[in-house]
Amino acid sequence: MAAAAVARFYEGQRVLVTLAGNNEADRVIGSLELKAPAGKTDEIWITDLSWNSAETGAHLSELAARGARVYWIDHHRTAVSRADSPEFKVPFAGKLLSEQYSAARLAFNFLRKMGKASLSAGALEAFESFAPFVMIADDHDRWVHRIPESSDWALAVQTLGGIASYREIVKMREPVMSRRLRYALDAGKEGFQKSLDLARATTIDRMLANGIKIRSACCFGYSSEVASYLYEGEHRTVVALFDMRSQGVSLRRSADSEVNLAELAEAFGGGGHAAASGFAIPDLRRLPAERLAELLGDRLQTARG
Repeated sequence: MAAAAVARFYEGQRVLVTLAGNNEADRVIGSLELKAPAGKTDEIWITDLSWNSAETGAHLSELAARGARVYWIDHHRTAVSRADSPEFKVPFAGKLLSEQYSAARLAFNFLRKMGKASLSAGALEAFESFAPFVMIADDHDRWVHRIPESSDWALAVQTLGGIASYREIVKMREPVMSRRLRYALDAGKEGFQKSLDLARATTIDRMLANGIKIRSACCFGYSSEVASYLYEGEHRTVVALFDMRSQGVSLRRSADSEVNLAELAEAFGGGGHAAASGFAIPDLRRLPAERLAELLGDRLQTARG
């Protein structure tokens, strides 16, 4: 939704969108090249994303030195807490790091402020009409859920996929789901139930000496929604889901838990927020295959021929 806000602000201009996870950030940002024709200026908007490598920051600085205007907007605690790190010493044209709102809402507010100085009254009004979409995204992203339909939108977007959802949303003029998004919502409800069933069948609880419970399980997508069921009614519990679709680990916590999941995920090369974060460990992908080999091996040891 943050990318859609940027596209709506620059409606009528060429906007190239790439969606990437934190584990891809350095590679994706490091591959950026200037594309504007002579006499024009490139703008690079990095939203809801941070990077880890000093080389990535140096690449952005080089692009800025060659005339690009670089903007960075993020709401993850791992980004906010590391804002002064060497890899972020980039001559940004604009920067907003805050945990107050989702990245979509931060980007929208930032662009609206820019628009008051640069857009015509009609263009600014057209951009501001995108606010209901942003508020739906913000409501679900921060798990506020004061907008009843925000969960359905999140489920539909997750099912349809990032780029396809982005393309649907940028052409919509009011927050009423298109036919394609409604079909995705129906499929998402079915997919979520299957993912929840998988999680319930694979749940393992481990009680630590310090009173923290780790509840781990496998899922297939819809990790936030699945986690909300697994920590419901639990106390001092950290839920760790291995998403077999994304091949990443999603961390969530019960309402009374004070574990900083952003710091926990950062220790494994990931990031996020205190109450919700994630990371990826390639070795985890091998575990189901290794366990299957053990089971079959034990059986075949006693088989003939």
